[in-house]
Amino acid sequence: MSLNYKEIELILSESELEGAKIQKVVQSSFHSVTWELYDRKRGRFSFFTEIGTPQSRLHILSPGAKTAKTKKLQRFEQYARKNLEGSVITSCRQLPFDRAVVWDLDNHERKLRIYFRFYSGPGANIIVTDQDNVIQDLLLRRPGRDEMSSETLKVEERTSSEREFTVRPWTGASFSEFIERTCAKEESQDLHSQLVRQVTARMEHELSRLSTSIRSAEKSIEANKDYENLRYQADLLSASSYLIRRGQDSITVKDWSRGGSDVSIPLDKSLTPGANVQALYDRYQKAKGTYDNAVEERDRLNAEYSATEARFNKALEDTGDEQADIRRLKSILDKTAPVVQVQEGPGIRTSSGGFQIIAGRNAKENDELLRHYVKGNDMWLHTRDFPGGYVFIKFRRDKTIPLEVLLDAANIAVLYSKGRNNSSVDLYYTQVKYLRRAKDGKTGLVLPTQEKNLTIKPDPARIARLLPKEER
Repeated sequence: MSLNYKEIELILSESELEGAKIQKVVQSSFHSVTWELYDRKRGRFSFFTEIGTPQSRLHILSPGAKTAKTKKLQRFEQYARKNLEGSVITSCRQLPFDRAVVWDLDNHERKLRIYFRFYSGPGANIIVTDQDNVIQDLLLRRPGRDEMSSETLKVEERTSSEREFTVRPWTGASFSEFIERTCAKEESQDLHSQLVRQVTARMEHELSRLSTSIRSAEKSIEANKDYENLRYQADLLSASSYLIRRGQDSITVKDWSRGGSDVSIPLDKSLTPGANVQALYDRYQKAKGTYDNAVEERDRLNAEYSATEARFNKALEDTGDEQADIRRLKSILDKTAPVVQVQEGPGIRTSSGGFQIIAGRNAKENDELLRHYVKGNDMWLHTRDFPGGYVFIKFRRDKTIPLEVLLDAANIAVLYSKGRNNSSVDLYYTQVKYLRRAKDGKTGLVLPTQEKNLTIKPDPARIARLLPKEER
């Protein structure tokens, strides 16, 4: 909703800014500044200016209206507080047939000017000059237009307009109030649409992650569903162990419980008969444990999927109350943002699939984590060919680490390594108990044994889910 020069003229005539004193300057965003003013007639009031956006505008703010503040004190805001606060607006005028406004200021006999250009495109700016139009500072520095400090501002005044403009139909106590109300409504609608897109994207990402984990659990279930057959073979082999000869790679035994049919059982030639029997029982126990864990994990993930889908769909409902809908959308974005704990010790902490992940970001944190915060059964990951941080997945009793959790931890390890910009990175992983310190090595340096290899393509989407923006 861009203002034309006739509308700007009307707002200026309603605002009566001459004689007002600038008490405070607040940069509300990258493109907007709120001027807190005072005059004897009205007392304190606020004047809002925004440039270079689809809603570039100027107007008096209604009493009690809240304006945002940037998280950090901006450069222009610092300059304004030092050089503009305390100034009196001695003149407020509009350049002929133009969407440009000029304030003349008197700051304890120091004369300054502020040019407001409510244009679209690169011409938009707020520029502070001295009386000779030498630029002192700007909201937006634009070297390509010679709009930098110490440059002389070129001011061209128009003598006519290429087309005739009129003030749009409006209602309310003033045109300024109408513009404020209209922009607030448009901004609210834009914010709602933006939040809907963000929440929808977050939902799709969360459900995709859960679907991948569910498929991984189902693959594990399928791969280990015949664990009872391993126990059956182990029982047969145990009963016939006296027939096994060392060096055999298989044996055929009679299954009298099934009519005396022949059953062929593979053997490890390097093991004794008793060790072959025990190895088969071990395979059975491992397969059964993996199967049971995978079933439990799949059921948990399915329940989490349903709850997540319902929670997001509720947040996306259009109730007709736009402000309430906006609050609900913001709330779910806050609740589903990465939860990172940084007060429990060194490094960064996050979670994935019910497992806690701890990452050291430098040698000192790596060493401290190894000494005081991890135990033998915790999993350790590190990039193979690049120096970087150690990542640990905390052990959970009777729980196998799912592939998705391992990939999440691997991506964090790559993030805190010198290989973060590579398209493919090799890592290795093993339990902490299989690490040994390098003799006379650097701080935190360890040598892994019984390690396994893993190759990944770094996935920014995983990092965005796991870590806050300032850590990426």
